[in-house]
Amino acid sequence: MHRLHKRVASAERVRGLIEAAFAARYQNPRAMLKMSSKAVALAEEKSHEIPSDLLVAAWTQYGNALRIAGRYEDADGALQRADALPVCDVPTRIHLLEVTASLHLNTRRFKSAAAKLSLAIKAHRKAGDWLGEARTQNLLGLVCFDWGKRKRALKAYKTALKILGPDAPMDLIATTGHNMVETLIADGQLATATCALAVLEPFFRHFPPGSLTAKTDWLRARLCRALKQYTAARMAYERAYAILSTHSPSQDFAELVKEMAALPPVDPAV
Repeated sequence: MHRLHKRVASAERVRGLIEAAFAARYQNPRAMLKMSSKAVALAEEKSHEIPSDLLVAAWTQYGNALRIAGRYEDADGALQRADALPVCDVPTRIHLLEVTASLHLNTRRFKSAAAKLSLAIKAHRKAGDWLGEARTQNLLGLVCFDWGKRKRALKAYKTALKILGPDAPMDLIATTGHNMVETLIADGQLATATCALAVLEPFFRHFPPGSLTAKTDWLRARLCRALKQYTAARMAYERAYAILSTHSPSQDFAELVKEMAALPPVDPAV
């Protein structure tokens, strides 16, 4: 009985570190990395006491933290360690596939990323997890967009939105819709992008001012710029700038400023 309590306590400590690290991924990536490292160290120390699935989860979380920190080579090593371990829990296996795909997206291994996401999608469908499938379809769309396969990206986004329906989580509808409109603009389908943005903007406006609303205004600016409506584009850029300028400096903000500077000063003569 004492041994059983010890095993349960060890598993709870590892799981607690993993969950705390995951919860810190947006607000405090440094804390995420620190807690993920502790989770892996403890999981390896107690590997004879905890389920293999939990050891896989710890290494996956550590790999994701390293990926977010930009330490891609170290992340590769951590995720390979996770992949070498036996795993029975389906969500744990899916999460490993998705995190590995995200790393491969970051390192431009698009074919491999897409293949792993296709496996994850099949697993979600088999488990009847429609929400998980929609999130993974959205990630597949991002991979295909950066890969230059815009038609395949659009198919993934449309599949995700079809799965979700109007009663799905608002943030997932908004982010998937945003990514789809961005792809339509890049693909030159401006009339379709205009219609899609008009349908989706009410979902975007449900959120308080923040990065999502800024990206929505940025998306509107890019659409107006593509339509050569430069005055409207500048107004949308300025709304996005007003929000993002209050955040910590980022690559996104630098890109926004660059686009604003390149915008023609007036609309072309009709």
